[in-house]
Amino acid sequence: MNNDVRLLGICGSLRSGSYNHGLLRALADDAPAGVTLDLLDDWSAVPNLNVDLLDDGRPPAVVQDIVDRVRAADGLVIAAPEYCNSVPGAFKNLLDWLSFPPPANCLRFKPIGLVGASIGPGGTLRGQSALRGALLFFDSIVMGRPEVAVGLGKMKFDDAGCLKDEEVRALLRRFLSDFVEFTQSTRARGLDPREREFVF
Repeated sequence: MNNDVRLLGICGSLRSGSYNHGLLRALADDAPAGVTLDLLDDWSAVPNLNVDLLDDGRPPAVVQDIVDRVRAADGLVIAAPEYCNSVPGAFKNLLDWLSFPPPANCLRFKPIGLVGASIGPGGTLRGQSALRGALLFFDSIVMGRPEVAVGLGKMKFDDAGCLKDEEVRALLRRFLSDFVEFTQSTRARGLDPREREFVF
């Protein structure tokens, strides 16, 4: 088994200077040898989910490109803000596309780790809880711990959204180490989603 791990980071916010994008950049910067964390920088062109947009059962090209990147990754790291005890509606729409139409669900058996940051003191634990519920329905394999829910973001990121808090950076390093092990163990158990054929 190839020990290299290819991860895809998806930010649930489209905001310029997003703290959650800053978390993913910090993870990518500190990735150890043999681990690659690519970032899905912009998914703003993804349309609202509508079966009328399917072309012979295939989603729009912008969605298919993301589906292909998700399938090629050994695991996903999702960094999403918390809106109204959940995640932003636009981001949930993206996840719905990735799991649709059945049975072409590229999130099935995909190892996923969750992180998040917000301006409030509570971080994103409630949003992550809601997201876990959706991912459970999608048959994703979500790592439980360590939990990374960064509160009071204005104190921990600079004006450009870059992480400046060393305690958070240390927690991210621990998270990434554990998630790499989690992803490798999932692969070793024969649940590698890249080996499963799903056809739109």
